[in-house]
Amino acid sequence: MTGLFKRIGRMILPEDVALRKRRLELLVWAFLLSFAFYPESCGFIAWFALVRPLWIISSLQRRAAFNAAYFFGFFFNLFSIYWIGMVTPPGMVAAVVLVAFYYAIILMVFWKLYRLKPIFGIVSMPFLWVGMEYFRTLSQFAFPWSDLGYTQAYYLYILQIVSVISVHGLSFLIVTVNVLLWQVFRKTVSPERRVTALFASLAIVVALVAYGWIEMPRFPEAGTYRLALLQGSVPLDEKWSDGNQYHSIDVYDSLTQTVEDSTVQLYVWPETAVPCYLSHDRACRQRVAEVARKSAAYHLVGSLAASYHQEGKRYYNSCFQFNPTGWIEQSYDKVKLVPFSEQVPYQDQVPFMRKDFLRKYLTFIDQYGVQWWSDFRQGDSAVIFRLPDAGYSVLICFETAFPEFVRRTIRDGAHFVVGITNDTWFGRSVGIHMHARIFITRAVENRCWFARAANSGLTFIVDGYGQVRSELEPYTVDVLLGEVDLLDEFSFYTRHGDYVGRFSFLFTVSIIGILLALWFAGKIMSRRSGSGV
Repeated sequence: MTGLFKRIGRMILPEDVALRKRRLELLVWAFLLSFAFYPESCGFIAWFALVRPLWIISSLQRRAAFNAAYFFGFFFNLFSIYWIGMVTPPGMVAAVVLVAFYYAIILMVFWKLYRLKPIFGIVSMPFLWVGMEYFRTLSQFAFPWSDLGYTQAYYLYILQIVSVISVHGLSFLIVTVNVLLWQVFRKTVSPERRVTALFASLAIVVALVAYGWIEMPRFPEAGTYRLALLQGSVPLDEKWSDGNQYHSIDVYDSLTQTVEDSTVQLYVWPETAVPCYLSHDRACRQRVAEVARKSAAYHLVGSLAASYHQEGKRYYNSCFQFNPTGWIEQSYDKVKLVPFSEQVPYQDQVPFMRKDFLRKYLTFIDQYGVQWWSDFRQGDSAVIFRLPDAGYSVLICFETAFPEFVRRTIRDGAHFVVGITNDTWFGRSVGIHMHARIFITRAVENRCWFARAANSGLTFIVDGYGQVRSELEPYTVDVLLGEVDLLDEFSFYTRHGDYVGRFSFLFTVSIIGILLALWFAGKIMSRRSGSGV
């Protein structure tokens, strides 16, 4: 064991002094880039945090460049999403290790293009980065959490541009400014071009602020559709204790009874607010139905669901809409699941990765009570819930991170969007703030009002310009009464979609395909020449 720790120590702090200094510098910049996601005023760091890493990687030889790229991506991920380990340490490790390869691959494509001709790498870098961010929204391995555009979610003037070019378009501009600032410090670039690069980078930021200043309404309009968001702040150990599921229902029943407002159209309970299977547990269902009947309003209730198949039970993270008479009218099973936390990606195709299979051989899971990933299944599709005079879609937790998924629900008829989540798992870490800002970014992209109910916060209502209209303090037991306005016009992004992300992804795939084709062609030519053909 001592020898293992020594080897790990040499990997982190190698004997080569130059390598040690390089890694320390990359470590600092990885931390600073992750710090740009922190609350309030740290987002400005993103506009220059990639300058030095790009500079370092472009100057190295192939293997050293890959090691540096992976090192930077690994620690950026670790600093950004460490809080996942509060729920599932194996899931956090898997996410950090795997997602770091995305950064390493993209940075190596940049390195290759830069070596062919510097201008190729310089021009391609924003497309490559955004292509990677878009790729992270695809497949069951999708984990689009740390897109650079989210760092600007506290700067509402800058954020307004996402209603046109999406969060990926904002990421594109951030990387572009980083590349331009890198040119300012390159000694091989002429003074004229360095000055031009500096003014171009400043122009981009000034133009974004000016656009946001023009777009933001001077006198924001009030909402019209009355909602009540319930924040029960039920501790996790109480919530999931055996035989304690009625405690949570009682908490939300009490909160509902404090509302003396007959104009409330919809009460929103957070994700898994009722810790039982409402699809099958009749007693739980009846108790929630009684709450709805007493309030004479609609209730959206986060809970669990199950269905039976030939291979056994399937479990879902779900929500149910109760009407004022206590009947379940509609339900929705979460479609976008967190990889290696809520599900094993492609578990039907790789059954040896299922929890029940692994527990047979990895006995430490049960022996030490390791928090392993859950085995939820994906729902079939999004659902538009119907209310009198309005329809709304629901985003359960992680689903807020998928721009195109949210956009489709709005195009399908949602007049506003409800988010339910249980961020209590992450305490007061930066994770709950990152999650909330992703939610706000979706509202601005679609110029649509969003309402968010979280078990312990952050619970709030936000308009289509990212302005939080009303909110609750975290970890309070309270009801947020407020209004949303109903959507009457699509934003440019909602109409046309994520064209920046899609084009960047196609560009990235094409470049990688061309480089692979050239590599294979070179291998074939070398074999032929070696055989004397």
